[in-house]
Amino acid sequence: MIAEHDTWISMDPVVGCPADCGYCYLGTLGLRATKPRMRVTPQRMAQELHGYLNGRRATLIDPLDDPTPLCFGNYTDMAMTKDNAAMIVATIEELSQLIPPRPTVLITKAAVSESLVAELDALEWPIVWFFSQSFARDQGIELERGRIADFETTLRNARLVSASRRQSAVHFWRPFVRELSHPLADYHTVVHRLRDAGVRASVVAGMRLGPGVPSDDPRVLAHLPSCAEAKPDQREVFDRAGWKELLAAAKAAGYPVYRHSSCALALVRSAREQLGTWRTDVFTDRCIPCSCPAPQRARCGKRRMAEADDTDAADDFCGRLAAFLDVSRDAVSFDAKTGCIEIFADVSDLEYNTILHAASGRYLPVLKSVGFERAWQSAWSIKARQLLEDQPTGGPE
Repeated sequence: MIAEHDTWISMDPVVGCPADCGYCYLGTLGLRATKPRMRVTPQRMAQELHGYLNGRRATLIDPLDDPTPLCFGNYTDMAMTKDNAAMIVATIEELSQLIPPRPTVLITKAAVSESLVAELDALEWPIVWFFSQSFARDQGIELERGRIADFETTLRNARLVSASRRQSAVHFWRPFVRELSHPLADYHTVVHRLRDAGVRASVVAGMRLGPGVPSDDPRVLAHLPSCAEAKPDQREVFDRAGWKELLAAAKAAGYPVYRHSSCALALVRSAREQLGTWRTDVFTDRCIPCSCPAPQRARCGKRRMAEADDTDAADDFCGRLAAFLDVSRDAVSFDAKTGCIEIFADVSDLEYNTILHAASGRYLPVLKSVGFERAWQSAWSIKARQLLEDQPTGGPE
């Protein structure tokens, strides 16, 4: 019902998606091309989230001082049916009675109605729409079935949202693989049209690989051979040549293009990026190459906040972290030279994401191991584990 992802906290009151996209992980769960089913009432969903924020998680993160965004719908498209859209509005109405407003992400491939945008605006709740698009439909590639928005519809969505008071539009460009990105050719025109429609930024993501990802779907095999060519240990198929061309066009147009959703949310909020993508010693491909406005780069410019050099603050964080994980205090330590919090314990990837949110870029959590609970593995926890393997520090017996 509630899961902590690397960028946001997801809420899943509905399962089942009427669309049928060959690359979507919902296929392995039997949730593609199915009628959405409401699991709980809006009131119950709001109560569950309130309990989650004020429960064990509060050991690490004060729920009243928590910038972690919310997100609707891992297992459906929340804007593709009238019932789903009504669930969004009703749940936010209930949430507004329990928690202060916080940025809430809605990811959709559908056409968004004027009435839904108006209803959400009336709630005075900050909404960030992520309009997901592969451009397969625009190119006549049979990867998607159902009421999937083409590019013109996405631009209409963006104009509608950008004219509202409390809502912003972000373009989710995925999967960005050579078969879908190269035929577009004219990236210059694409980014100008997105910018002029009021889209704040694009987040560009490749095709994830691994357990739970339907890379054996006949449509993927037929239309995305680059996925079949991937190496056994490869986690993502990404068109790097196309990315360079897109990046050049975006920089020339003054249009922000990112590799991580957290950066786009920081831009929308005019805030420092929360997870530490700006830590160039760790994630050089997530920050430095991107097209990012100078004022936003300035917000993230200092790689280490003052608190990261404050050993007392770091020690307090380590103590709360040990309590959160229910491990001994000596299983958690701070390395002032690297800014890493070293955790000699087994944690789940959802716990790791909670720790990442609590660290807010001040520290990089480095783990002994991560037990994955999802079909896809977070690049953050994979990199953190690699750091520990590359630079062993011993730890308690």
